[in-house]
Amino acid sequence: SNGKHEGSLRYEYGNYDLKPETSGQFDFGFHYHSEHLSTEASVFSNTIQNYIYASKLSAQDGTDSIPDPSDPVPAYQYQQGKAQLQGGEISLDLHPHPLDWLHFENSFAWVNGVNKTSTTDSSKYLPFMPAPRYQSELRANFSKGLCKNAFLKIEFVHAWEQNKFLSENKTESRTPGYSLWNIGMGSDLTNRKGDKLLSIQFSVSNIFDEAYQNHLSRLKYASLNEATNRVGVFNMGRNFSVKIIVPVTLKENEK
Repeated sequence: SNGKHEGSLRYEYGNYDLKPETSGQFDFGFHYHSEHLSTEASVFSNTIQNYIYASKLSAQDGTDSIPDPSDPVPAYQYQQGKAQLQGGEISLDLHPHPLDWLHFENSFAWVNGVNKTSTTDSSKYLPFMPAPRYQSELRANFSKGLCKNAFLKIEFVHAWEQNKFLSENKTESRTPGYSLWNIGMGSDLTNRKGDKLLSIQFSVSNIFDEAYQNHLSRLKYASLNEATNRVGVFNMGRNFSVKIIVPVTLKENEK
């Protein structure tokens, strides 16, 4: 590559000397399932040789390297190094008797990426590593009358601050943590014979209109928005959505 990448707001230089990546990974997982409880836990460690990533370039005066002054986006160069990825995930689904219609699901995931060939603190961490994340959902399932497979749920998502990032040449910056609340409901509507007529779902995401940025967003590094006085593009605010699914069945004529 040698030009502006429209989706990432950066000018990218390729590297003809890149070598194939090779890796070795160790995984350990634990699963337990019972009538009222399901839980899973897993950890991994992955060592990658010739890990490919992009790092921002700087000019001689220490500012961002701008290849095209008429379209001022910073330059990035692809390079390689030895990487160490470690992380894990744990999940818990509680559905106690006699409340089998109620599910309380929880999950937590994290990953840490380190550049083993780094010689400075600013280049110690790999870019675009997601922050630790916790997600919880309380969901009620029920069917009554002409409403089948109905559900009502509330969801909570929390992402921690990401302070382990590639800071060399200001490639990345710290991302504050954030918490989101979402709700949803839906049902299948049937006729008296039990045939499904349609499915309808309604949801609201980011109920409290939290202003946040995901650490994996490349648009986080866009220029200053003068309307909001914020740097970069933020993730979606409060959002309402309605989904309707109408099944269509085609039958062949019998001869």
